[in-house]
This record gives sequence, structure tokens and C-alpha cells, in this order.
Amino acid sequence: MINEQRLVQTFLDLVQIDSPSGDEGAIAEFVAARLRSLGAEANVDALYNVTAKIPGNGVKQNAKPLFLNAHTDNVAPARGIKPIVAGGQIASDGTTVLGADDLAGVAAILEGVQSLVQDNQKHLPLEIAITAQEEMGLVGAKGLNLSAFHAKEGVVFDGGGPVGSITLAAPTHNLLDVTIIGKAAHSARPDEGVNALTIAARALTQAKVGKLDKDTTANFGMVRGGNARNIVPEKIELVGEVRSRNEKKLERHTRALKQAFTKAVKGTGAELEFRVTRAYNRYEFGKNDRLVKRVAQALKKIGRTPTYRATMGGSDANIWNAKGIKTIVVSVGYEQIHTTSEYIPVAELVKAAELVETLASA
Repeated sequence: MINEQRLVQTFLDLVQIDSPSGDEGAIAEFVAARLRSLGAEANVDALYNVTAKIPGNGVKQNAKPLFLNAHTDNVAPARGIKPIVAGGQIASDGTTVLGADDLAGVAAILEGVQSLVQDNQKHLPLEIAITAQEEMGLVGAKGLNLSAFHAKEGVVFDGGGPVGSITLAAPTHNLLDVTIIGKAAHSARPDEGVNALTIAARALTQAKVGKLDKDTTANFGMVRGGNARNIVPEKIELVGEVRSRNEKKLERHTRALKQAFTKAVKGTGAELEFRVTRAYNRYEFGKNDRLVKRVAQALKKIGRTPTYRATMGGSDANIWNAKGIKTIVVSVGYEQIHTTSEYIPVAELVKAAELVETLASA
């Protein structure tokens, strides 16, 4: 049975351990120690990912393991978090994020597992990955060695909003790194140079960005270049992206952006470098998928009506699906993430832990 007081204390302990992306060592050791105390084989790798295996209890020896995942890192400002519990909610003091994204997921997994083990409940074998650097581009998940794991299905506890939401689809994400190399000259003699900035501007006026259709978005978020007020800019770098839940649309819009830059550079004497890197691949499941129905049934058991959504964001689930573990994301109750107004209702944290317990129960 979920112990609300213990769960809340676990969450408070977690958020007060500084864990900005890339600095998750202390929190990884905390999580690993907690899992070891429950009889798990737990390890911390060089990226500060925590992996753990807990044998099944009261089930057949060949029972299929369930994969559980959440991440430990927080976005800035994430140092010195001071959580405040009031009015049935947990928030920060307003100077930092709370870190419920995704330490609520971590706390829910720890409490759900502890409830199963301490109450000697029948449960499936569990394979747990608590990842690092999720916020930096799913770095921990990408680098995690899963060779010791055998699970074929799992759940990521890392969704916003009240417990009950299941994410059925997420996009493929292309990273764009564009460099235009022109020729520097004194601004008093601009005809002797090739202005990389004006070429970039011309390309951007022809490029389609923003929400391109119901499945696709494109954006250029950073522009760098130039050396001085009185020098024709020789080199301009642009950092952008295209993401889509439809692979053909993704490739079409990526090609269109490249064509816009190629056309802008043509005949100017400038050089173009247009590099495309795949950040992660899409996934999509239907409501009648076996794993989706399994999670939906567990939600009903804890008194929640399942809802379904598609997202334009990536998560560790994109990586697990690509690595052969069918995985979907469920909400854990946090609100207003990535802001200093982030909060989570205690009742939602409890429901998230109940969902862990129910899914793992045999």
C-alpha cells in the first residue's frame, strides 16, 4: 500500500539534491542506495544513469519483466531548491524550478517498488532505468547499455498534467546546423566582401518555419556571427530543427529548408554547410495496442479515466522504442514545468505511485 507520508518525504529529499543536467552524481547514488535497500541489483554508470533489477515475487520463473523509467536531471534554475508543502501542493519558493519534472516520476517508482517489496506483494520482475541528462537531448538514454535487460515493454513516468494521460505518439527530430561562409571586408568597401548575414536573411525569408501542419514544426533558434560593427560579416551560423510525427513530411520540410539556403547562396561566391543530425525517431501506438490497453486498465483500477494524446516533444521513450523496448509515456501530475511556478498536487504524486504499484502487480 502506498505510504503518502513516505512518498512525499522521498520527493522532498530528491528535489533538495542538486541535479542539473550533467551533475547528477549525488542524486544517482541516492537513488541507487534506495533501490539496493529494497533488494535490487543497482548500478550507476559513467553518465550517472541508474539501472536496477528486482526479481519477481510469486510469479513464474519465466514471467516477462516490466521496464520502468524516469529521469533525475532538472532544467535551470535548479540549484538550491527549497520545496514548500502547502494546501495539498508542493512548489518551490519561487526562485528555482521544483524539479517535479521528473523527480516526481523517480519518487513514484521508488515508492511503488517499496510498497510491493515491503508488503510482500506478488509482482513481475522489474527492470528500472533512472536516466541522466534527459533535458540535454536524451543523452543518458542514448548512452545507456541495456544488454543486461530483457524487458520488451515498459512505461516512462514523465508526462505533465493529472495522472491518467497516455502519450500515444511522439515525433522524429532533425537537428539543423547551418554555416554560411562569405568574405570579410571593411564596411566602407562592402563590394569587396560577401555578406554572409544578408545571405542568411534572404534564406530565412524564403524558409517556412513555425507550425507547418498538424504533425510538423520547424524553427531556427540561434544565429551567431560577425566580428565588428565595421566589418562585413564573413561567417554566420544558424541552429535550427525540424520535427514531425510523419517521416515523409519531416524529410520533405528538411529538404525545403536546405533548398532555401542553397538558393540564397547561389551566385554569391559564398559557401554553404548544411548539416542534418537525427536526434531521435518517432513512435506511434493505437488505443488498441496491448501495452496501451494494459496501462489503461491499470489507470482504471486506481480510479482514473485514461485519456490519450500525441506530443511534439521527445522523451526517453523515443530512445527505448528505437532500442527495442516498446514504451509509452504516462503523466505523473506535475504542472507548469520548466518555470519557477512549477508545482505538483500531492494527490497526483500518490496516484503516480499507485500506478507504478498496479502496473507491476502480478
